[in-house]
Amino acid sequence: MNFVTGSIVARAVLLTCSLLVAVCPPAMADDSQVDIESELTACASPCITVPGAEGELEYKAEFLNDGITVKEVKLQAVVTIPVPNILGIAATNGRAAGLVVIDLTRLDPSSQLAEPFATCTMVLKKARTTFLTYELTLSAKLKKGRFVAGKKSRGFCDIDLTTADVQTGIPAIQDGDIAFVSVNGADILSSPGTSSPGTSSPGTSSPATDPGLGYWDY
Repeated sequence: MNFVTGSIVARAVLLTCSLLVAVCPPAMADDSQVDIESELTACASPCITVPGAEGELEYKAEFLNDGITVKEVKLQAVVTIPVPNILGIAATNGRAAGLVVIDLTRLDPSSQLAEPFATCTMVLKKARTTFLTYELTLSAKLKKGRFVAGKKSRGFCDIDLTTADVQTGIPAIQDGDIAFVSVNGADILSSPGTSSPGTSSPGTSSPATDPGLGYWDY
């Protein structure tokens, strides 16, 4: 999966705080679940400002008793873009494949930069004269030792960006990961807590262990 050059530059950002916030991380309670959620709001330059655009993302995972093996996982995201807009998209051209994507990035401890580890393609859910709504819904359950995708999936994620082909699955999102929403290669939204390129500030993130959960065809 190749990134548009402008998008790569836009994501060369430094963390100012955890931005996909873990509501119930595995270290708490009985180590059996994680609940991560975030609003998707306008991001700093060089992102394009689209007044009225907004979104939200939620990731839930339930673990087996070992606290490591995922039993069930669900990833949902919704993005709303007003019409008309500076992007020039409307009901007539808003269904183009791959138009709206969510790029998930994680802090690289050595460079302190956010590096992409998964790309999710959203699909158009509603097209109205005044707004467009895009959706991503992925779920899977562990059955007989393998992940089985949910029947009501909308959109897809590439969880291995190092290979040429798309490796579909659900990214293993961690507390502190950064989500960027881009339209036709231009970033318009991100989860809160990022700063523009060239600024420095401390940040923390869990070390990358497994970029995604399973591979399958939809």
